[in-house]
Amino acid sequence: MNIAFVLSRPEESGVFLLHSLTAPVIEAGDRIEYWLPGAAPESLPRIWRLAPDTVICGSAGGDVWDVRATDWQIRWLEGLWEERRPGLILFPAAGREFGIRLAARLDCPCFPETFSLLREGKRLFARKKVCGSNLDWDAEIKDYPAVLTVTGKRPDRDFGEGGAPRVEDRPAEPALPTWLLEYEQPEAFPVNPLETAPLIFVAGRGLGSKAACDRLRRIAGHFGAPLGFSRPAALNGWGEIGEIIGQSGVRAGAELCVAVGVSGAGAFMVGIDSGTVLIAVNPDRNARIFHYADIGIAAGAEEFMACLEKAGLRSPRG
Repeated sequence: MNIAFVLSRPEESGVFLLHSLTAPVIEAGDRIEYWLPGAAPESLPRIWRLAPDTVICGSAGGDVWDVRATDWQIRWLEGLWEERRPGLILFPAAGREFGIRLAARLDCPCFPETFSLLREGKRLFARKKVCGSNLDWDAEIKDYPAVLTVTGKRPDRDFGEGGAPRVEDRPAEPALPTWLLEYEQPEAFPVNPLETAPLIFVAGRGLGSKAACDRLRRIAGHFGAPLGFSRPAALNGWGEIGEIIGQSGVRAGAELCVAVGVSGAGAFMVGIDSGTVLIAVNPDRNARIFHYADIGIAAGAEEFMACLEKAGLRSPRG
């Protein structure tokens, strides 16, 4: 895997922090690249004794971390990623907001304020401080590319010969803090079908009753699809909390979503993947959901469900 270090200028402290973070997880064949969107490539300090095949990309000009005036540098980094395709892109602490913006442009995961990288076999984890810096959280990096920003402090790690960080695997059983008497490792949470099903139906408050929602659930079942709910519909008792789609619930990854009686509030739309084909059913032609829908049907829930039933639903067995 290629790893790109993005530096505002080739300062030795920033290079040291990024090296110390990645050293424990570097494997044979991995390569470090230096991206300098504010300095000339030849200005990188040679103290690091770079390998002959090290790639250094520079684009001098401007204050890199001034996010108000560096959109061109974001575009430059985005184009560089398209060309180089590194798996990890690391920013120093000063580039935190810059890294977050790049992650948004690349539509990839971002792990701000990482202070350590750990490995468990082929799995890679970004360690962060959480709960007021009282706990360490190991967030698994499952999707690549991934953008990481590091803390402004050097990670607490023993150093071996030559000043290089000591390489250690992530412990299978982390040591318990002194204040924690015991803990229990829960079983893995079952996968929510709303996250993985290719087709889902969603019931909104516009259905008007639990009976109507139950009817839509039966219809969805005939198509082999689970039923989700907007938050208002679930809070009315028409569905379960674990079936909520949106900011406070599940993010669906379906190829097709049929939303019936859903208004289209922003909190709900967060739960619909940008690649999902959205069919919206709502009698209000001015409903916000029609702004996001690929197909809009201006009809009431009763009329829509009756049409599906009248057309004749094939059972899953058929």
